[in-house]
Amino acid sequence: MITESFINSCFSLALSKSTVRKDKALYRDIISILEFQEKRDSLDVPVTIQNKFECLKKICDLKLDGRITKNVVDSILEGDKFSTLREFVDTKFSEELNDLAAIDIVKQVRLRIKLNSLFTNHDKLSEFLTSIKDGSFTSIDDVVLDYENIIRELYTTMMDENRGSSIEASASLDLMQDDYESVLELTKQKYERQNTTPTGYTVFDNEVLKGGFESSRIYIFGGASGSGKSTILLNMMLNSAVKLKNVDQLINDIAKPKVEGINNVYVTITMENSIDETLMRLYQCMFKKTDAQYISDIVNGIDIKEKIQEELKKTGSTIVMKYFPAMSVSALDLMTVLDDVIEIYGPGTIKGLYVDYLDLMRTDVKYDMYRLELGHITLSLKSLAVAYNIPIIVPTQLGRSAYRVQSSHELNLDQISESIKKVEHADFVALLSKDPDNDNLVHLKVGKNRSGKSDVALDFSVDFSYFQFINAVKVSNEKKQEPTEKNDKSIDEFSGLMTI
Repeated sequence: MITESFINSCFSLALSKSTVRKDKALYRDIISILEFQEKRDSLDVPVTIQNKFECLKKICDLKLDGRITKNVVDSILEGDKFSTLREFVDTKFSEELNDLAAIDIVKQVRLRIKLNSLFTNHDKLSEFLTSIKDGSFTSIDDVVLDYENIIRELYTTMMDENRGSSIEASASLDLMQDDYESVLELTKQKYERQNTTPTGYTVFDNEVLKGGFESSRIYIFGGASGSGKSTILLNMMLNSAVKLKNVDQLINDIAKPKVEGINNVYVTITMENSIDETLMRLYQCMFKKTDAQYISDIVNGIDIKEKIQEELKKTGSTIVMKYFPAMSVSALDLMTVLDDVIEIYGPGTIKGLYVDYLDLMRTDVKYDMYRLELGHITLSLKSLAVAYNIPIIVPTQLGRSAYRVQSSHELNLDQISESIKKVEHADFVALLSKDPDNDNLVHLKVGKNRSGKSDVALDFSVDFSYFQFINAVKVSNEKKQEPTEKNDKSIDEFSGLMTI
């Protein structure tokens, strides 16, 4: 319900003098809130504020037409309809609103827009709850299906709203009239090097990326079966989580840790390997252990938990692992996981979401063609990255031609299987292929990169017995080259991991 206090605040925002940027989107939002209130029969606008309600709406309409504030005031007070508000409007027009107060009112407007979005399918939700309460539903199957559809609609609307707010912050700027602060702050949060999530491979971070994975972006690693697409994600996550020399690099201004000592949270979702398999691979990679050595450590009473935690504590990090059966998880489920992590560790602590892998996810919207579903999944992940301001890293499957690749220059974006929409919606796409003659060599080529160099070829020396991508070297797109330690001087081995 709209309160008179909120209406008065909107008058202050629209009419008073303030250096805070007030673009047309803000006035559209206020009108949207007012119109939404008008449409809700069960919550009529109280008579005591009806006149203010209509006056505010007219002020916002005039602002959208580009009228300056003085002319807006003159226009609405010329007639008799708002004559009772003359003193009130004059007071607001002469008011000097400080920036903190103005920003707080803008936040309240945004919150009400989000609140309205929660009620977009209010009627369906009300009918659903009524059917549960009086038992009028036709079957349990219908109840579950209706519930899932309602939740998906709410989720989609909220994601669109969050993404729209982020885009709006930098969608319009008058270089002579507007305050740059909001746009500069958004740029800082997204692209400042200290806010990136490094992969641990110097040549990859510095010559391909801009220091690491950037927030609000989706990174896709395509590979054929056995090429190491899951393993490279594991290594990149561990390199960042376990061997960072300077923990403060990853603590930004918005991070508010709720668990003492934990500032960096890495979330990994697997739909292929169970939790015990994922833990085994993580341990092997961290401590350079084979399968047999890992089992031996367990049998001989080695405290696996203590060893892992000892490494994580050095950087104030933790890794949250979740397993879902294949084709059972959607972007909505991932949002729930992220919300749970934020509830435990606090906002701003998540440094990356690693999803293994895209082709095993399901879509919230059914299409006749599978390629369209894959495109929708990719777009949903992109929306998730924007909404939570985190990087999302996800592998996908390449087509059969990738099995015949001899070197990096033979890798191309048209080898992405099933749907080119995956490429279109991604910010970054790299292609992986295991060398057919050398089991310790994996080729990588950057096919798309919105924030860095593309058409860059790298070769990784690997040891799959330890699930390790050991080091990376930049190579020619035309010639195979064996990686050597000299090509990546900043990477040293320590318990099977690299230091930055």
